[in-house]
Amino acid sequence: MNMMKRKAKWAVAASLAVGMTAGALLFTPSAMKASEEVVLASVDWVTSQLNPMKNDIANLKAQLAAQQQQIQQLQQQLASKPASPSLPSVVYVAKNNAAVRSGAATRYRVITYKQKGASLQVVGAYLTSQGLWYNIILPSSLKGWIYSGDVSTSAVSSDSTKHVIATAAVNIRKGATTSYPIIATVPKGTEMVYIQPFTNSKGEKWYNVQLSDGRQGWMAAEFGEVK
Repeated sequence: MNMMKRKAKWAVAASLAVGMTAGALLFTPSAMKASEEVVLASVDWVTSQLNPMKNDIANLKAQLAAQQQQIQQLQQQLASKPASPSLPSVVYVAKNNAAVRSGAATRYRVITYKQKGASLQVVGAYLTSQGLWYNIILPSSLKGWIYSGDVSTSAVSSDSTKHVIATAAVNIRKGATTSYPIIATVPKGTEMVYIQPFTNSKGEKWYNVQLSDGRQGWMAAEFGEVK
């Protein structure tokens, strides 16, 4: 029994001796230096992985800030955009010989001309690069377009412009004699703007008139009545 106790004591002592020897070996200067190098290498590796992530986060923040700035600019533009004008039911021609066209641009053909003070029923509007145009109804339910700058939403008094009514089919010429070429032939009842009279060297009286398409010419006074 005593012999077994002694053996157990020797075993415990041997284990302690081995542990102390291993601990001493682990905490030698060379072992500690190696451990430090491992730790430093690990820190460098972690840092090398974190730096690109930091750069990515910084780039994302910059992109987000730029997008927020664009959103703010768009919001300001929308807030400052003027409201669409209300559509008037009637407009009044503000000048003589205002062109009514087949479309909402000056490239479209002229349907007719309207004189100052005329009222026009509006059925629509269209905003183009040239400005706002009104879609209007003409006689016989024909529709046309007139530039908003040529009309007013309030009543306009008409000029005291005189007109010539053709009492018969008559030729409109470039000059006040029959030797001048004909620029148009208008039927009886045609209304033209009266500009001035003229008596030529033959004693013939002529009227200087303006047609509905804006062209000017001369007609024999005997075929027209000034009103």
